[in-house]
Amino acid sequence: MNLKLSGLVAGAVLFTSAIPALAQNAYCGGLSMNATWMGGAEASSDISTAGTFLGMNGLTVPPSGNVVTLFTVSSPSDVRIEAAGQAGGDTVMELYDASGAMVLTDDDSGGNWSSRAETFLNPGQYCVLTRGFGGGALLADVRVGLLEHEPLTAGLSGGFDGGFGNGFSGDMFVGIDPCTPTTPATPLGGGAIDGMLAGSGVSATNSVTGAPYYRFILNTPQAVSIRAENQNADPYIYVFDGQGSLLAENDDYESFDSRIDFTAPLAAGVYCIGMRSLADDNLPITVSVRAFDAQAALQELYASGEASPPMDGSYPMTALGSIATSVVRDGQVPGSTAIWYSFNMPQSGLLVIDAVEVTDSDPIIIVFDQLGRELGYSDDANDSLNSQLTLRLDAGNYTMSVRQYSDSYQGIIRVAMQRYVPAQ
Repeated sequence: MNLKLSGLVAGAVLFTSAIPALAQNAYCGGLSMNATWMGGAEASSDISTAGTFLGMNGLTVPPSGNVVTLFTVSSPSDVRIEAAGQAGGDTVMELYDASGAMVLTDDDSGGNWSSRAETFLNPGQYCVLTRGFGGGALLADVRVGLLEHEPLTAGLSGGFDGGFGNGFSGDMFVGIDPCTPTTPATPLGGGAIDGMLAGSGVSATNSVTGAPYYRFILNTPQAVSIRAENQNADPYIYVFDGQGSLLAENDDYESFDSRIDFTAPLAAGVYCIGMRSLADDNLPITVSVRAFDAQAALQELYASGEASPPMDGSYPMTALGSIATSVVRDGQVPGSTAIWYSFNMPQSGLLVIDAVEVTDSDPIIIVFDQLGRELGYSDDANDSLNSQLTLRLDAGNYTMSVRQYSDSYQGIIRVAMQRYVPAQ
């Protein structure tokens, strides 16, 4: 069982030294050459014998990057792993064993955009990989402890059941167990679904309370797209192979909907989709499995603002031209469907971009270079729902997506750009 209960027990704080020891080998299947021991050194990173939790504060997660921390388990133990972003940062956490196999992953189970999981671990070395949701940069606090140690986060429901329907209360992790061959699951398609994948594929609509797991069968290798849709329910999905090993997970692929694309064909076999809701387990969620269409997926990435379209006129984009000093534009932004701008920096300098609500808006902005590499992401800057980016850019062409936080917003967003040049 991955769901564990524990009482809140106060404990002393144990942090690593100011200059923690870097691992000298590529642990966890070569996951990282720059991992840091949670206890400052391997000898002091055994959570099974620690008197209190092992914690590291203020780890720098770079844009589109991650940080990796190490700990060991010397005897079978129930362990809590947590990551929390400072100043409202949104963490995503993954745990790997010594072979590099993913043990678990989590996005928001700690509450307030933090990550949290509680699980049973056998003796061995483990790596905690922490990254920012959507590739965002942040400062992260990471903590590993036994269940009796003080937690870093409140948990998804802030320490009480909160109506999630899981039957647990107190200090808990609201997640799911692996889907093994004996796990009851709702069948999709009534048999092999290979011939049903075209178009919208095979689907079913239920609440998480009614159908937390779905099972499907492939007779031949297939590249598939798995989706869970109802933004009000905020679904979170996991995909397991026939033996219960986690293959992938996703939360908030498109606004609050979830999606996993297997671009390389899944082998023939039995698979299981596990699902939970971060909002309300009783709301209906449509789960579908369909054929993966690379071109359609690319167009959807452009529409969501997650990837930059080429600057060749093949995708709708408003050209702002060269930013001499400042530019201001208003645009109607239809929910989580992005509108795109292109602009030119005539020379190297500093560019400040603000995206602010005019009517009914919660803006998100992402800036890309000419090759489509993400340079900056902003949501909820300066203690507001508005966004702001300050970027040092070289001379050249750039693109920017502007979208709403969710489809519930349909208003006008004002984008203002101000360019500053180096003093002579």
